[in-house]
Amino acid sequence: MTVLSKTLPVLCLLALGTASACQTTDVLMPAVLEVADDDTMAMLKQVLAGAMDRASVDIGPGDLTQNSVISVLPPGLTPLEGRSTALPVQFDLMLDAGGCYLVRRETSQTYPVDGLTCRVAQQ
Repeated sequence: MTVLSKTLPVLCLLALGTASACQTTDVLMPAVLEVADDDTMAMLKQVLAGAMDRASVDIGPGDLTQNSVISVLPPGLTPLEGRSTALPVQFDLMLDAGGCYLVRRETSQTYPVDGLTCRVAQQ
């Protein structure tokens, strides 16, 4: 028996294992909210607060049924602070077959937003 005949089955198994490890991933597409009522916005703020590791967040102005970019405002100044150089943190609302996600722009980290109804944003 040659070395090739002994190693061929092992190589085939490795190739099969490698091929089966590949998974297709859904493409994330920009999304907007179906509705931006109080309950939806409260749920969205809760997920954003968790992503920012804060108790609560305020989001910047904008119609999230028309725009997929969400700006989380920096915390307010205390009476002892005069100025702040803090900038808003940007998130993108995205959609794939699995549902809605928030993607933090600076880290590309994704956060699922269960319970929100999104639709693909108009380009």
